[in-house]
Amino acid sequence: MRKILVLPLAGLLALTVAAPAMAGPNVSNTSGSLTIAQGGWKGWDDTTQSSTYGDITVVREDNGDVSAQVVSSSQAYVQCTGEATPDDPDDDTYGAIGSNLYGYGPASLTIDKSYASATAAGTLEAGRETFNDCTGEYGWEDLSSVDFRLALTASSATIRETGRGSFKIPSEFNGHSSYKAIYRYAAGTLALSGGTNEVYGQIGKVSWTDHSNG
Repeated sequence: MRKILVLPLAGLLALTVAAPAMAGPNVSNTSGSLTIAQGGWKGWDDTTQSSTYGDITVVREDNGDVSAQVVSSSQAYVQCTGEATPDDPDDDTYGAIGSNLYGYGPASLTIDKSYASATAAGTLEAGRETFNDCTGEYGWEDLSSVDFRLALTASSATIRETGRGSFKIPSEFNGHSSYKAIYRYAAGTLALSGGTNEVYGQIGKVSWTDHSNG
């Protein structure tokens, strides 16, 4: 599962803590950058009709702060009703039973200057959502913490991307933005909550500027 580094640009902009420089009434100029190590995984077991998937993103902001966010899901697709009457499909219903893990918090991040490798680790505040489509039961459990350790090695040459965009409403609003990214696809492992997954993602850096007037 590969994700282009610059696709979640709007979300990355929201992560920055730098306040916009106000050039005047209703005018803002914002710029920043994030160094990122990201990996995801996805699996399916046909025998048990169960799936696992997840994603981890570790970012370093301009001020040096590092944070990590992880989402991990595990669920099985089962027959809820109708097993006792295999010749009557009208009473058959199906659903998913499983859980989703969410974690966020400070972390450490080390990235090679050429984006050839990355390692990250941390102890995150976490919670687990449980669901059972068959019974309609859904719940939430606060976890004390969840540990992770991420190790990535680049699997591609260096990739560079740039982009510009603008939006204008005559006499009302004028905005334009640009970004540039340098990154490499990567693969490695994520140790999370007692288990280990092979992950695929990227290592790199994205920078942006944004201007709005209106």
